[in-house]
Amino acid sequence: MITVYFRQNGNISVRDIGKADMLPPESVWIDIYNPTLEEEKNIEGQLGIEIPTREEIWKNQVLNRFYQENGVSYMTAALITKVDSPYPQTSSVTFIMGEGCLVTIRYISPTSFQNFATRLLRHPIKFPDGAHILEGLLEEIITRVAYNSEIIVDMLDKLSHDIFNPDTFQSNKQNPSLLMQTVLRRLGTCADLNSKINESLHSLSRMVNYFETTHASTKPLDSSIRTLATDVMSLSKQTAFLSDKITFQLDATLGMINVEQNMIIKIFSVVAVFFLPPTLVSGIYGMNFNDMPELKWMYGYPYALFLIVMCVVIPFLYFRKKKLL
Repeated sequence: MITVYFRQNGNISVRDIGKADMLPPESVWIDIYNPTLEEEKNIEGQLGIEIPTREEIWKNQVLNRFYQENGVSYMTAALITKVDSPYPQTSSVTFIMGEGCLVTIRYISPTSFQNFATRLLRHPIKFPDGAHILEGLLEEIITRVAYNSEIIVDMLDKLSHDIFNPDTFQSNKQNPSLLMQTVLRRLGTCADLNSKINESLHSLSRMVNYFETTHASTKPLDSSIRTLATDVMSLSKQTAFLSDKITFQLDATLGMINVEQNMIIKIFSVVAVFFLPPTLVSGIYGMNFNDMPELKWMYGYPYALFLIVMCVVIPFLYFRKKKLL
């Protein structure tokens, strides 16, 4: 699908064109979503540029390639997708900057593109050419990355309350082991999303620097691009901080699980101590010797039961006094 934004009577209009339609005059942004081969050939023929294939886009993103051909700049960045799913991903998006016109090629539908399209139609004066449109689009993309980063911050705050809540191992409403397993899964989700954000920021940082070098023609635009570079750097530092926080909470969670396991082992050990002396008593009086003084004693059986009970009660009281139970 090809969506074209073009100037008309001082405003910016939008139109979807087919694989054989002509581009409107004064086109400033051509957004190509999941293009077919015919659509790629149509745009290549009308603009005189080369549209990279999906495999070439992926290769350019992996190699961090930014290049110019015949005065046309080709830039590729990794954008986050499927943030709301258990497995967020990054997808490569290509930005082609020609003379006054921006071409984007994507195979995902990020929220940042939808937000910027609305902003572009509402404030067309702020975006006189393709360079300003690319700057505004990058601003929306980076803002969306910051929003995703705040999602991780909120998730880690909630996880911190679950991990360090003093009632976690005292409440009978939920098994602490099951709670910690849930915490581990949520920490894994945070770590996965944070790594995708870091990957996206790395590619965006290189793209913003390249964009500043090649297309910062005016002081206002240059200042805006520098602000984007600063934002990307700040978000990268926050990502590193969140990574350390995730590691800390992971270690704390594993420590909590070890504490609970130690408590269980301690209880089993104490219970074993309770039954060792009674076992000794019953073992003694279970011997089959002829000369046993208590064998024919009238009170031998109650006496043996009394010894067994006392062998349990005395250790129990001792452990309670030492606060081991």
